[in-house]
Amino acid sequence: MSEPKDLPGLAHFCEHMLFLGTKKYPTENEFTQFLTQNGGSYNAYTANDHTNYYFSTKTESLRPALDRLRIFFCTQKTQTHPTQDRKSTRLN
Repeated sequence: MSEPKDLPGLAHFCEHMLFLGTKKYPTENEFTQFLTQNGGSYNAYTANDHTNYYFSTKTESLRPALDRLRIFFCTQKTQTHPTQDRKSTRLN
């Protein structure tokens, strides 16, 4: 996602939204927990013209880790981000 000039920080916000729960993996931070339990780690960064996600894990955990990462991009989130909850509260 390119960083829109009229919405600074949007791409970075979307980077963090990716790690909310999904239908198949509903627990927030499940991806992080899975990688940690399997000797891995992850990180991401947002540049002006792209966002990059990367991770490491044990070889035998690669397929389930890829499934978890893939599903972030293919399904709706099951949770809202805490900032969305605060925004809704302020508007009501």
